[in-house]
Amino acid sequence: MQEIEIKFKIDNREQLLSKLESLHSHFSEPVKQKDIIFAPDLNDTENGEGKIFIPLRRQNEKKIITLKKQSKVIMQNKEIGFGISDIDKAYDFLETIGFKEWVTVEKTRIETTYQEFNLCIDQVKRLGDFVEIEILSEEENQTEFYEKKILEIAKELGIPIKNRVDNYYDSMIAELNEKENLKVSIPLTKGTD
Repeated sequence: MQEIEIKFKIDNREQLLSKLESLHSHFSEPVKQKDIIFAPDLNDTENGEGKIFIPLRRQNEKKIITLKKQSKVIMQNKEIGFGISDIDKAYDFLETIGFKEWVTVEKTRIETTYQEFNLCIDQVKRLGDFVEIEILSEEENQTEFYEKKILEIAKELGIPIKNRVDNYYDSMIAELNEKENLKVSIPLTKGTD
């Protein structure tokens, strides 16, 4: 299975929800998700083909572990996920096999469908509001076809194409962390303007 998705920053969350409601979309209950993302090498967390990241997710009462292997096309991963009973043991397991905690992503998600696509409307702590429009495909050669369809749907829903985000939440949080660490580590000296 291959996930094909495009993410967009949302300027007006309520407007998008109203538009989807007018198209008879039904929304899931809001779900709080907290992902602790593990990487095999904290010095090499750039996105790229073959890179593996493993989120441990708390989703309400559920606990899930997912292996995400990035493809050569950005924002497309091979994903294998399953429920677990003990998140602390999973954490220890990942550290024992050499994975290290990289970043934490917290969000509240509402899901709906439109045509054959899944829409995840996210409020991401520290980042703001986003919508991911995605589809799972059995066929790997359908990427271009589905990306065009996703862009058409975004346009139909009033989402500006310029708001497309070709980055993962974890990478965006890591960039914020780096900027904040830079601000903290640069000594301020009196008299310098």
